[in-house]
Amino acid sequence: MKASKSDANIFYYLGLLDWGADILPPKEMEKFTQDIILSPKSKTDGWNIRELSWPDLENKIADIEMGYYHSRLIFRFRLVSVPPDIFGIRELRFEIEKKVSEFLAKEVIPKMKAYTKTPKIFLYPIFEVQSKETFWKFDEAKLYSLPTTCFYTELDDPKGRSLEWLVGSLYPKKVKIRISGAKTITSEMSKWFFWNLVNIVFHEGLYRQSRETNKFTGEGVYPGLENRLEDFARSLMNTFYELSSARVQDLIAKFVLVLTILGLFIAFIQFVLPLLS
Repeated sequence: MKASKSDANIFYYLGLLDWGADILPPKEMEKFTQDIILSPKSKTDGWNIRELSWPDLENKIADIEMGYYHSRLIFRFRLVSVPPDIFGIRELRFEIEKKVSEFLAKEVIPKMKAYTKTPKIFLYPIFEVQSKETFWKFDEAKLYSLPTTCFYTELDDPKGRSLEWLVGSLYPKKVKIRISGAKTITSEMSKWFFWNLVNIVFHEGLYRQSRETNKFTGEGVYPGLENRLEDFARSLMNTFYELSSARVQDLIAKFVLVLTILGLFIAFIQFVLPLLS
């Protein structure tokens, strides 16, 4: 599901289907998958992928696809252009969120009712915006700028550079990231960074939110993580620092091991050559 570098400006909507206390048996899950995917564009690693067409968004969205696996939905929107500021991104999110919610309410929620009395779907969006875009052009030293509008930071992406093995460990690429309860916006990510971010959103956000039984009692679509923002942001920071640190330490250890083996090999050659001469 990860976008290629040529498709860098992408809007993802991550969705979690809440089945309640019961987990669907394999045959029922297979039937449900067929009901909502219809004619899949492709299948990969268990994901069934379907193309969608929403004509009223054609001037803003180049193409749309939806992937489904078990209880996870991921919508992928390739943007025609990126809004220059947070207000434009917020407006675009409202438009897309409305369409996603309408689609789920019409196409997915009714089909979930065959398996659960109170179907619920939890949603959270991620914008991936290239760092060269106008959106990121701001004076970070200023008090009144993007970093002070919300929780803003930069995280190491050890696999974000082409020379990952050495340069990535000593000088990892930075991913700019703005986190709010409504959405997360990042600069371009490596596949490693993207996979981990998606897992954190699901496990520290959507799955935990689905267990807030006192707050979400009725059927329907629930966007955002406002009630989980503090814990979600803390978990995201801690997880990425731990992952990046472990990744860098592993790469450095491997580099040191190679140098040690090379040094031992040179010492061996220097010892053997006089004996052979």
